[in-house]
Amino acid sequence: MNPELKGMFESVDNKSVEGFLSYLADDVVFRFGNAPEIAGKEDVRAGIERFFSQIVSLEHVLKGVWNEGETTILQFDTYYTKQDGVIVGVPCCVVVRFNAERLINDYRIHIDLSPLYTSTPDRYLIRASAPSSMHL
Repeated sequence: MNPELKGMFESVDNKSVEGFLSYLADDVVFRFGNAPEIAGKEDVRAGIERFFSQIVSLEHVLKGVWNEGETTILQFDTYYTKQDGVIVGVPCCVVVRFNAERLINDYRIHIDLSPLYTSTPDRYLIRASAPSSMHL
């Protein structure tokens, strides 16, 4: 994975909104799961702050990376610690596109977040703690 994306996901896993936003273009288009698409860095800030307030922590464990021109596709297992202390693991795929300044201007997260908001099926539960380090 290129260094800029490694740093960005470290910011996300530290719940650093400012760190995450520093990788985005002002006119970024962003979509998280099945939520509506949002445009602009300030709207992304509001959405990410709202999401971060709903979880205790998160961690991305990289499973694969593919690059094609200005597009990068990343495959992760993502671990979320819910407010009740339950840790849920779900797979996800992230697609990012870069502008000429190497800022992300299109960001798509393909994930099913329903285990975070419903009674969590056993296949998503992580009984111990989440993995201790990100494998980027």
